[in-house]
Amino acid sequence: MLGSPHADKSLFGLVNNGSNFIFLKLVKGEQFEYALSDEFSLRRGDDLVTVLAILKGLKRGILS
Repeated sequence: MLGSPHADKSLFGLVNNGSNFIFLKLVKGEQFEYALSDEFSLRRGDDLVTVLAILKGLKRGILS
């Protein structure tokens, strides 16, 4: 994320270990600011549905 050539835009990422997911957001400015989502787990109810909904929302934002 830090090496991205798009220094003027916020960047988004997803970190997972196979069963847990965390979304990241990096805002570049004079200082780098990170934001972390809640942790989603495949072992909890509808967390996978939530992760997929977030990914779809990010896709819509990228394509628009």
